[in-house]
Amino acid sequence: MMYAKLALRNVKRSAKDYLIYVITLILSVGLFYGFMSIASPYYNESLPVKINLEILNKAMRIAVPIVALLVVFLISYVNTYMLRRKQKEFAVQTIIGMEQRTVAFIFFVETMIMGAISIIFGILLGIGLSQIVGYIVVQSFGVEWQPYLSLFPDTILFTLLFFGAIFIVMGIRNIRTVRQLKIIDMLHNSQRGNEKFTLYHQLSRWIVIAVIASIAVLGMMFALIMKVSIQPHILWQFIALVIVATLSIVAAIWFFIECRHGKSGSIPLLFLTIPCFIQGIILLILNQVFESLVRQGLAIQAYYTMPPVLAIVLLAFSILALFSNMSWILTTTIKKPSDFYYQNLFVLGQIKSKMASSAKTMGVISCILILSIVLMAWLPVNAIRASEYQKITSPFDVQVLTTYSASSLEELPKTTLDYDYITKYLNENGYPLSKAATGQLYLLQADDIDKTVKNAPLLAISVDSYNQMRALSDLPEITLDSDEYGIAWSFDTLPETITQFNQEVSSIHAGNSTLHKKSGADYQDPTGMVLFTSRMQAVYIIPDEICNNLLMATSFYAGNTEKPLAYDFAERFDQEMWKYQFNLGVFSENQLYVRLGTLQDNEGISNALLLRLVGAYAALVLIIICFTILSVQQLTDTIEQKKRFQIISKLGVNKSDCGRYIRQQMIFKFGLPVMVSLIFSIGTLAFLTLTGYEEYIVYISLNEMLAIFAVVYAAFIGILISYFVSTYYLFKKHMALS
Repeated sequence: MMYAKLALRNVKRSAKDYLIYVITLILSVGLFYGFMSIASPYYNESLPVKINLEILNKAMRIAVPIVALLVVFLISYVNTYMLRRKQKEFAVQTIIGMEQRTVAFIFFVETMIMGAISIIFGILLGIGLSQIVGYIVVQSFGVEWQPYLSLFPDTILFTLLFFGAIFIVMGIRNIRTVRQLKIIDMLHNSQRGNEKFTLYHQLSRWIVIAVIASIAVLGMMFALIMKVSIQPHILWQFIALVIVATLSIVAAIWFFIECRHGKSGSIPLLFLTIPCFIQGIILLILNQVFESLVRQGLAIQAYYTMPPVLAIVLLAFSILALFSNMSWILTTTIKKPSDFYYQNLFVLGQIKSKMASSAKTMGVISCILILSIVLMAWLPVNAIRASEYQKITSPFDVQVLTTYSASSLEELPKTTLDYDYITKYLNENGYPLSKAATGQLYLLQADDIDKTVKNAPLLAISVDSYNQMRALSDLPEITLDSDEYGIAWSFDTLPETITQFNQEVSSIHAGNSTLHKKSGADYQDPTGMVLFTSRMQAVYIIPDEICNNLLMATSFYAGNTEKPLAYDFAERFDQEMWKYQFNLGVFSENQLYVRLGTLQDNEGISNALLLRLVGAYAALVLIIICFTILSVQQLTDTIEQKKRFQIISKLGVNKSDCGRYIRQQMIFKFGLPVMVSLIFSIGTLAFLTLTGYEEYIVYISLNEMLAIFAVVYAAFIGILISYFVSTYYLFKKHMALS
């Protein structure tokens, strides 16, 4: 009991030291509880309408704890900082006669008290966050959101067990560490800041990686340069890439030579940073060129993945090298004779004194922040794309179809699906059809069986079957003369593609007939998966009488029921209908597909939600880790800087100026990684948007994407401000300037 009172008194007395620790833990627990709560069975019971969340719940129970393992690193890092700050106190307690194991046990109790406080307030925060997460979930399923009390017993228990285990393990490790420390080491460690390292020690391994990447770039370029020599507009870009890759290797050799002679290596590092950065940018710009060369057979498949990977490695190295060289850059750019230098002499000295030890950490943090922002901004875009894709490909309640996978005439199906059995099965189970469509796709010519011309429509559908498909969406019928044809295009085909194709093809041969394109007969109707099963963008629409003389390639059944299919029935229908059609002995396993709106909607929404929620959770955890490290790094600097501030105070500098100096150096330490992460993340998102614009514009508008990006950056700035204000307050407290 006495130890508990002593530990509680220490907690109260050291509250300012524990602030960042507690804030970090509360945010970690709150995020964990908020995202984990939707995996609770109690969550589904609290909804006004029953939603099948089985897929989402299973995935979240696995994904959230895995991502939460990052919190172990975060807590360990902050715990190390707390251990260092309190070592002087441990030494004093040991000197006055307290046993070292008692000191260690009291610190263990302190850790448990702070952990308990953090879990309590974290769960309260998690209850609020779960409202936001719950709103996103129910809105995705089209259900009206209602506030609810998300105090779920199983989620509370899981949170207590997860974080309780972390605190206990961390506390036991602290006991062992404190018991093994000598008094002289405690006194020395409490006054020690970060160690200084040379550029060679910080970056030698990274430079070797950058050189390997540059050599790989040279190898890739030399392998292609002869094949594209006849294309000057590509050739000069490859030559530029060869030049900067060569410069990178030369600069790296120069760096190691200078370091071997005892020099800093700052100048060659700068000459290495610039070409590595240029290499990364050029590789990203040329990415579509590489993909085109692969499709043409001029390059191997590795050119699909290697350029982006090498670009990321080189750009990450450029960021690390920039930060590691920052002290030299500041010294070189800010000259002594300038007014700015003398007016900010103290702040510049403070910054430069710590850049050597903290630069690499700041560079790594910048890279992680870039990853976090891109993750949090781009995954929702992909989630919307996936969700919209599911809606477009499942416009009907029921789709049963076969795919076009035959490579010889013998492999073509000899008969259609059993349409009558599908209708009968639905009627007998209480799901009568309101509308239905059946039909077949045909080969225009028998020798088309082995043709795989990309994006060229080789199959045809009768106008009657196509009108049945249009009727399912309440669209009017189309008409064709006996010598005319139209084209049904997939939903993701761009207008310029349609225009270009119509300019190149104006007539076709179907069997023994020649057909001409009807003016304006291009259609992009909701047809689900039934028409475009052979990975082509279009299907010809031809008169019914011509189809009678063509070979059948696929068959399909699509329909809307009078009421939505129940989830349990849809699962049973999926299994039994596939099994029945397969047992007919006409179709292979790879040819048969059953696609039900109920299952596809649920699966699509669940997968999209999983992508958004897990991505947001992972990104937020990474952002919190980064800002916590930046904060702890600056609070660690107070160990050395306190004496300097005391000296300038005695020299006549008032407290307001000291506060301004603190703000200036904090703005630099926080601002530089944040500025780099903002610039690079904006560039990355712009690159992803521009390169994938044609693919994404079908599913999500540019304004919607910009709105998502704006929300992400607002959240990022909000977390930044919270950590900046907290760190500034603690910094002033440690300096005794309040």
